[in-house]
Amino acid sequence: MDGFSISQAAERTGFTPSALRFYEREGLVRPGRSAGGYRCYTEGDVAALGFIARAKSLGLALDQVAQLVPLFRGERCAPVQDRLRDLVDGKIGETRARVAELIGLGSELRRAADGLRAHTPDGPCDDACGCGGAPDADGPPVVCTLGADELPGRVADWRATLAAAAARQETPGGVRLRFDRATTDIAALAGLAAAENDCCRWATFTITIGPDDVTMDVTGSPAARPSIVSLYTRS
Repeated sequence: MDGFSISQAAERTGFTPSALRFYEREGLVRPGRSAGGYRCYTEGDVAALGFIARAKSLGLALDQVAQLVPLFRGERCAPVQDRLRDLVDGKIGETRARVAELIGLGSELRRAADGLRAHTPDGPCDDACGCGGAPDADGPPVVCTLGADELPGRVADWRATLAAAAARQETPGGVRLRFDRATTDIAALAGLAAAENDCCRWATFTITIGPDDVTMDVTGSPAARPSIVSLYTRS
């Protein structure tokens, strides 16, 4: 029999036979059949399965992988690369939002843990014991309300902005970005800051215009600072 049996394909790709049968049912790979009716995988099938493994490792959904496989099995790399780049950029946006939320949650958990150790009343819970939901005096929760369909565009805007910064440095309150005034579109920078503040109310954006430089300070509460540093220093 020419080609590879399902067990051989599984060994070469790292997928289990059951996973290979699943991908066949989903139409991602269509192995031929031997004279005896056994599955027979070609080198092209094995390469496509390797591509599927790569796409899955990037966190792509099954329907996204299904869009990519026919392109991968085509004659040109460019369409595959273009579509994969778009999907990866989208995942970067989703990941950045999740990272910010997790950093914020971590800060909230640390504050909660400290509060739960600070005071134990001799009787029912009170306003200082840390068990209840007293208003947070440290500012709004560190969450992003931007829709998933808007994230890729916003991430692309910030990546371009951060790449154009002449300097990026951490400050006690968050991050300071410095730009060359001669080459900076100040109105666009202000528009981006305003749009970001709409979905990230826990961050404050202050733009200062000097003779040669434009600076943007991104600040927030102590709980928000780790998210600010994570999001606004890395292009």
